[in-house]
Amino acid sequence: MRYLNTTNPQKLYGLFFSILAASIVIIACTDSTTSKQRNPEPAKAIVVTSTGMNFDLPGQIPSGWTTFRYQNKTDITHFFVIEKMPEFEGDQKTVEDSKEEIVPVFQNIMDDINGKDPSFPDAGFELPEWYPNVLFVGGPGLIGPNGTAETTIRLSPGTYVIECYVKMPDGTFHSTEGMIKGLEVTEEISDIDPPDPNVEMTLSSTNGIEVDGNLTAGENIVSVIYDDQKAQEHFLGFDVHLARLEDDTDMDELGAWMNWSTPNGLTTIAPVEFLGGAQEMPMGGTAYVKVNLEPGEYAWIAEVPNPAEKGMLKTFTVE
Repeated sequence: MRYLNTTNPQKLYGLFFSILAASIVIIACTDSTTSKQRNPEPAKAIVVTSTGMNFDLPGQIPSGWTTFRYQNKTDITHFFVIEKMPEFEGDQKTVEDSKEEIVPVFQNIMDDINGKDPSFPDAGFELPEWYPNVLFVGGPGLIGPNGTAETTIRLSPGTYVIECYVKMPDGTFHSTEGMIKGLEVTEEISDIDPPDPNVEMTLSSTNGIEVDGNLTAGENIVSVIYDDQKAQEHFLGFDVHLARLEDDTDMDELGAWMNWSTPNGLTTIAPVEFLGGAQEMPMGGTAYVKVNLEPGEYAWIAEVPNPAEKGMLKTFTVE
């Protein structure tokens, strides 16, 4: 196993970010599609529920198009991102490997950013050699207290992990508190098609968020197409989330909150009510986001540093 030098945190972070950036560039469009078939029937959703720092969901699901309906039955903001685990040197990595070798390292890095002693001294700042092979394949976006988010993606057979890395006010990741779960996707293929969107969104590192069509009051289906994917300053790629705005919403505060790698970023005390979205996917991937909207002011925003400067903050009005 190859380890990172932990004697110099700044040098560590540089190496750490470089490794992750390279991994995103290497990722192929494994779970991507540009298909837009009509599906007049409601999708058979996989229901995922949180009643605390937990996920309740089936242990196995079919491959193919999959609708995740995430019910956040808590009083704080959550999401979940789906990660396809690699096979490395003949060993299939699982959620247990993530709990033992990944979650503690991320928590120690966040502790260091917050000027705290490491939560897991034995883990240090060492990432296993297999980590850059983990593939982020989407999932429901940020959803506020007692809300429901629904997102459809295409999954290939394999071993997956779902986790929430929103943070407590003290900087503890929700995954550290237990919001991480394993999932097996079988060779059996689901019998659903992707829904028929009334709005199309394209995400790219060059043009940010581009929207074709208007969201209206009531139910909307938004296709989210990842034209490319690129690691940002916080080393993750980009995604998109829907926020309901109020008259007193501070847009600068919202933009700053979207950066997990700052002490106050991505904490459970969100500055807006989130309504779902699409998590990070490889270049060429497509997700479908279902939202029910009331008249009012809204914003699409990516979980990246300085989203407005990158064209990844777009406000709009629903009449």
